[in-house]
Amino acid sequence: MNEKIAIIFNPGAGRGKATKEREKLEALLKKYEISYNLFVSKDLENIRELVKDKSKNYKIIVGAGGDSTFQIIVDEIIRNNLNNVFGLIALGSSNDIAKDLNLDTLEKACLALKRMRIKKIDVGYVKKGSEIISFFIGQANIGLGVFVNKYVEELASKSPFFGKRQILAGTLGIINSYLSKKIPVSLNIKTDDKETHGLFLLAVISNIKYWATRKKINPHALIDDGKLDCCLIEYCGFPRLLQITVSATRGEHIKAKEVSIIQSSSFKVSSEIPFEIQVDGEILGGYEKPLKFNDISINVLPKTLSLIC
Repeated sequence: MNEKIAIIFNPGAGRGKATKEREKLEALLKKYEISYNLFVSKDLENIRELVKDKSKNYKIIVGAGGDSTFQIIVDEIIRNNLNNVFGLIALGSSNDIAKDLNLDTLEKACLALKRMRIKKIDVGYVKKGSEIISFFIGQANIGLGVFVNKYVEELASKSPFFGKRQILAGTLGIINSYLSKKIPVSLNIKTDDKETHGLFLLAVISNIKYWATRKKINPHALIDDGKLDCCLIEYCGFPRLLQITVSATRGEHIKAKEVSIIQSSSFKVSSEIPFEIQVDGEILGGYEKPLKFNDISINVLPKTLSLIC
């Protein structure tokens, strides 16, 4: 295999932020004498094609983009039983995965590539029946996260002003979810030793602490403990949700009576009303024709992915 690393660069990450940061990134790669070849993706589907192609000749595959970019690369590596080592360079809007790994700046990412320390981390996956729909290293969520994500994407496509102001756009998305009565969602969540049913604003089942631009949604989550952490927020009014959201930046929302945390290696989620799932920033099936489920399971593969950290 080639001794160089293959960097799959997503120019659309961070709503164009990645393209602006490319020169700085390559300067840092040169500074740290990192031997690499950079491959620019045309779109998200092309990322999958590049992984399949470059995995044959490069031991190390590095994603340069956002959480969605990383999810696609990891999905291809795990789904196809590839033996590649994965690295990441955060160029997205939220960078929650990179934050959890303390790789949330270009300098940190390039230093990690220079040190080349490798650790085994867990990989989560969403499964319907016997079919694995998606692998992920960050989180899968149902409810408010899905609705807000769709609203923000639509808003940003119409106005670059909102595309650059994630917090404002997200707040408007939350308000819209209340007004349009998309929330709460009725969910039944079952683990090996616990079953919970209720009306929820959201359910976030994650492998990492951070979600929705560095909110510490599952503050005790560890990426290599063989478990997933689930945060459930019961239905409450908008003012109360704002309070919970603010406290989530410090992980203190878990003290609220509306919030519950469950840890398990496997979650079975069901509802009489079909629901959509967002995985590491992407809605399964896409924004135009999202997949809808009445029941799914979300599980973990312990220490399955070799990661440069």
